[in-house]
Amino acid sequence: MLFPLAVGYPYGILAWIGVNPAIQTTLIVTEIGMAILSILVLFENRYSFIAQSNRFWTIFRKCFIGLLYIIASTYFIPFAIMVPDQSTAVPAVIQKFPILHISYSGPIFVLTQDTTLVVTITAIKVIVEFAIIIILVILTYSKITNRSKQKSLSTSTMLLQKKLFTAIRIQTAVPLCVILLPLLYCVYSFVRQYYNQTLNNVSFLIISSHGMISTLAMILIYQPYRDSTFYFLFIKIKPNRVSTAIHE
Repeated sequence: MLFPLAVGYPYGILAWIGVNPAIQTTLIVTEIGMAILSILVLFENRYSFIAQSNRFWTIFRKCFIGLLYIIASTYFIPFAIMVPDQSTAVPAVIQKFPILHISYSGPIFVLTQDTTLVVTITAIKVIVEFAIIIILVILTYSKITNRSKQKSLSTSTMLLQKKLFTAIRIQTAVPLCVILLPLLYCVYSFVRQYYNQTLNNVSFLIISSHGMISTLAMILIYQPYRDSTFYFLFIKIKPNRVSTAIHE
């Protein structure tokens, strides 16, 4: 991508077999949206488990999450349909940003010449999704805190809940750093009309590494995952197992 413009060109298998760049752009945006939703669903699952949600929330959450997935998978389609004529859009973009002709010599695909609508809708969508994630984290923390104050809970249970909240905080930091910060740079680039291809490349490299980083985070912060993974790889740490004895 060549921010601050909605301009770029894909390289890879899809480009090699001749898939329309507009379709490829839609797929990329949709995949990023699905990644954010997967984080949201993860935190919602944590909250539902801890809060022991009632029947209303059980039904509502399915409809709400389903709606979010529908929006994430369809909201960008109109922008892909309204792609301008490349024969006129590309020269107009180069004329507007002559530096592109100097710093970038590859082919160019123009998604839209006016990025205001695309950026605004995408920013609102991302802000709402991350706001929901933060709300779920706060609600989860509140539930854990309230339960910790109950005298009926054992010391070991309280310790486990504190460990769980620590893990949740780390899981919250991962998407904030890996997805939100690069997206904030993209928004800044659009707003300030700032072009820096190095930062553009770094931003998308960071976003594309989310799957790997989030997986490593899950393995490292949750002891059962960590012990099992290290055991099967190279560090022979025997995984903790819950055993039950049957007495006759």
